[in-house]
Amino acid sequence: MASGHECAGAGTGHRMSLFLLLRRQFRHYRGPSILLAVIVLVVSGILTMWPRAIDAMYAQDLRQTLGSATGSQRDFIGYLSAPPPLTDLDAGFDGTNPGATTQLATTLDRIRDDLPQPLRGMAGDARWKVTGFESVIRGPFPTGIFSVDLNYAADPLILDHIELSSGSLPGPLSLDDPGTEPLEILLSADSAAAAGWEVGEERPGAVLRSFNDVDLPPDRPVLLTGTYDPRDAADPYWTINTDLLTAVEEINPNTGTLVTATAVVSPDAFAPTFGMTERTQTTMWLPLDGSRLEAAAAPLIEAQLRQAVGAPHAIPSTSPNQTAQFNSGAPALMAESTQRAASTNQILALLASGPLGVCLATAAVAVRLVVDRRRTAVELAGARGASATQLRTILGGEGLVLGIPAAVLGALLAAVAIPVPFNPLHFAWAVVAALVPAVLLALPHPPAAVRGTGGGSTAKTRRRWRLALEALVVGLATTATILMFQRGIDQRVLDLGAVDPLLSATPLLITLAACVLVLRLYPLPLARYAKHQQGAPGLIGYLGAVRALRSPGGGLLPVLALIVGLAVVVFAGVLLSTFRAGVTDAAQHGVGADLRIQGSPLSAQSVEKIRELEGVENIAGVSDLGQLRVRDSAAGENSLVRVLAIDPAEVRIAQQGSAGAFPTDLLGLLERPAAGGTLPVLMSSAVGLTPGSNGTLNYRNAARPINIVGTGPEQITLATGSNWLLVSTAAVNALDERTFEPSVVFLDLAPAADDAAIREAIAGVTPTPLLIQTPAEFEELTLGSPSGAGLQAGLWTVIVFMGVLCALTIVMTSVVNAPARNRLLALLRTLGFPRQRDGALLLWELGPIAAAALVAGTLLGFILPLLILDSIDLAAFTGGGPQPGITVDITLTLWLLAGFLAVTAFSIAAAVAVGRRQRVATVLRMTDSH
Repeated sequence: MASGHECAGAGTGHRMSLFLLLRRQFRHYRGPSILLAVIVLVVSGILTMWPRAIDAMYAQDLRQTLGSATGSQRDFIGYLSAPPPLTDLDAGFDGTNPGATTQLATTLDRIRDDLPQPLRGMAGDARWKVTGFESVIRGPFPTGIFSVDLNYAADPLILDHIELSSGSLPGPLSLDDPGTEPLEILLSADSAAAAGWEVGEERPGAVLRSFNDVDLPPDRPVLLTGTYDPRDAADPYWTINTDLLTAVEEINPNTGTLVTATAVVSPDAFAPTFGMTERTQTTMWLPLDGSRLEAAAAPLIEAQLRQAVGAPHAIPSTSPNQTAQFNSGAPALMAESTQRAASTNQILALLASGPLGVCLATAAVAVRLVVDRRRTAVELAGARGASATQLRTILGGEGLVLGIPAAVLGALLAAVAIPVPFNPLHFAWAVVAALVPAVLLALPHPPAAVRGTGGGSTAKTRRRWRLALEALVVGLATTATILMFQRGIDQRVLDLGAVDPLLSATPLLITLAACVLVLRLYPLPLARYAKHQQGAPGLIGYLGAVRALRSPGGGLLPVLALIVGLAVVVFAGVLLSTFRAGVTDAAQHGVGADLRIQGSPLSAQSVEKIRELEGVENIAGVSDLGQLRVRDSAAGENSLVRVLAIDPAEVRIAQQGSAGAFPTDLLGLLERPAAGGTLPVLMSSAVGLTPGSNGTLNYRNAARPINIVGTGPEQITLATGSNWLLVSTAAVNALDERTFEPSVVFLDLAPAADDAAIREAIAGVTPTPLLIQTPAEFEELTLGSPSGAGLQAGLWTVIVFMGVLCALTIVMTSVVNAPARNRLLALLRTLGFPRQRDGALLLWELGPIAAAALVAGTLLGFILPLLILDSIDLAAFTGGGPQPGITVDITLTLWLLAGFLAVTAFSIAAAVAVGRRQRVATVLRMTDSH
């Protein structure tokens, strides 16, 4: 029993002494441990910040994309070719009629409530509007107006969006009225002016048919009781209901202006308009609000929207068995945003793979420093009977003590810096970073580092292992490069917002192969230099070269850090240059002139007002004649095309000098006269018809013969889609004279024109919102968008981080090499080597390997874009279209190279300065101990 207690006491004493020894070592050599903890903190912070930054950028991009879209592009919209139940129309503007029903509103609320979450949370209150089309108003009209047609619209909630500018609200009209009571209407101030209709004026409206078994006279009086302006012209309501703001004016110089306007009537006066209109349509929509959309929910919401789009819904109406399908452009908008976020994530993953590999290698060096500083305690503990497993367990425990708090702190700092909804996947890599020190410290170390007994693999075995590893690295790099060229990027992965592992790993593998090449080739000229210096006077050149050959500055780590660092910096610079050049080119192609206006069709008067603005030299309009059917005479096939009318001469002048200008040779073909009633047209190559072929165009209910004089590219600044057909306004007027109201206008501005003043003047031409863009604004908008700004910020972050990491690696390598270097210096000092020459010898330690690595890194930085850039989707950031070509900004590249070289030189100088501070006595004592 006594001996048992003695053994137990001895064991306890052994454990306590081991603990005390290691604690004493930590207290006296805290530098390497603190350095390791700092590395873990920084890496865990960056790895946590990365996915959170991507999510934050993605969410901002989604919100901006959906928020900047018009209501007609974004909202959940359905149409019904019948009015709602008549009892739903019994309510007036105040909705207080007790006999009124809300069948349609209730159905729309049910459709909204049936949407799954989280999509339901985006949907606002359901809205509807019913419109009767094509009511003929009889004259007489003011001078210059030939005819006026009205559409009648009823919206129970329209007072939320308009304010009276004159007059009063229209009143109700009974279904039993014999046609003698006037139909009271409201017009927008712009529409009333276009129709020349004064408040209080009555005009006869043609009655087309009897209604509700009441015989009606041929005309019913229509009374304008007031005019209105929008409460907020930027309200998405007006992008769905543009007809309520402006009238359509067709100017015929021979007869006068044909005006079509939409008038607002009281809901309980809409039913009597059935006998005055040709057709009725009910517009229903659910506003979609993406202002609170988060990245985590976006894929599910997009999938839910795609499932909801096109689903038939039974809608109550005056006609039985009516169904409507709702559509939305939101899924396509969200898909574009997802593509941008995925491309950003892929680009950063591609650039970060190398630095993260260097981080792991740097952590391994820090672990080596920790183990070296613990050598005395570990050797003493081993001499007192501690096993290798016990020692590795203690060292692994120290790794946990260092890694876990540092990783937690880094993750918390990242979470505070970028606040996004909690996602456990954001912290996955921080957990891995926390365990890295423990794993590396617990790995078996060479006996010389653990027990102080020496030994290790023979030189022959080491050479075999090195050759095998080098062959493996080169083989993997070659295989990855070939696979990447054959397969390209995995688009399915990008669609899910994930990262393609092959594309991410390929640059790191190529860089490792370059490191192998540098380590194999750089000793060749160095050996020749050493041989040349062997008989030369002076010791520094020969000794430095020989030592650089035998101990090349720490081996793989500094080579890897410098090659990766410079390659990443140059690659990121090329990527930045290519991105910015692509945005500039896309801006020129997207705008197509000095200034571009897009929006609701502009009247001829509005176009003339813009033409007369100071600073406007030339102007060209694009009038949308609608989506019409084209028939190929030879093949007998029909195609739907968007027909656009232009004045070729005006377009040529307005777009001169712009990268997005339509080809002038094709415009010349369009100026041919319409011989024999045949329209010369230009057509998109996407339609598939060949130049010289003939066909017919269904225009104004007649088959008009056309001759395809040429085809152009699918994407042009004159059209928003790829299936377009261009015809000259002169050719159209030769067949059937009409007014052209352009929805897109290009402006050629004077060199000294005031863009801001012109924009302000254009905005005052029409009350409807207009999209006014210049190439510079388009470029600024793209670069400042969440995705564009996020990509640039990510690239600069990688560049700065790589510079800091390389500096740290160089200094750490110098510290690791300190024992061997100091023993050499101590020996040289005893032989009379002057202290002033230490710096030159220290410079040889890192100089040759750094020079070789910098040359290789620079070359690799220019080669990687040629291998990788075609696999990166930069077109997602520039609005689609072709992939931007590789562009090198010489100024930016030179600044980046100069900055990186300055950081490298400063780091080497710092390492040399630290190395020269070693005292001779300390070195001699250390040499004696070995």
